[in-house]
Amino acid sequence: MSEESHPRNSEVRRVVTLDGLSGSGKSTLARHLAGELGWAYLDSGAWYRALTWATLHEGADPTESGQVLDVLSRLTLSSALAGEVIVDGLRLGQELRTPAIDAKVSEVADHPEVRMALTERMQQIRDQAGIQGVVADGRDAGAVIFPDAALKIFVEASLEVRAERRHSQQQAAGMLTTLDQARAALAARDARDAARGEAAPQIHSGDQVLQNENLSVEEAIRRLLVWAQAIFGSGHTAF
Repeated sequence: MSEESHPRNSEVRRVVTLDGLSGSGKSTLARHLAGELGWAYLDSGAWYRALTWATLHEGADPTESGQVLDVLSRLTLSSALAGEVIVDGLRLGQELRTPAIDAKVSEVADHPEVRMALTERMQQIRDQAGIQGVVADGRDAGAVIFPDAALKIFVEASLEVRAERRHSQQQAAGMLTTLDQARAALAARDARDAARGEAAPQIHSGDQVLQNENLSVEEAIRRLLVWAQAIFGSGHTAF
């Protein structure tokens, strides 16, 4: 199917989603894939982390949905090209990857009302002027945020591999954490995610599954580009 034959449908569905558990590598892959395609990149997990950061920064209670929604109602959120979240003009990066945010982000994301409100904010990205398409990653990017995405990918990796990756990220950021702490935090996050029903990270019918334990970033991106080419056609400028 080419853009020329179905321009309106292609415009609506020019979205690729990568879902998976925390530490599976989906964010790195989504960011690289967006760069290859020349599309916008949405790191939905970073948006939840940004809202958590703002909630804590304002002294609000992350377990109280009303307080979190009040914080959200006063925030201006947007994404930079590299995927960082911009909160009221402040670009946030490593500030969102601290153990303090790790410990509270699930409490913020547990509120259905908060997820609905933040989802509506994220969905607006593909309607912005100049956006050719969106590559989004998260836990429910394909099932909830962009259910009409043309290509939905689920990225899989074991807890041990994910813990090693997360620990390496934390070390690179100068955080004094251990591998055991990273593993325990991920296991706890997995358990909370699993309790969210349809919003839990899971493989859905029609998903492409990427086993991402032993692939390099380059190998994984080549595979994703093949899948994208099959959907969007070889005439796309990224191929």
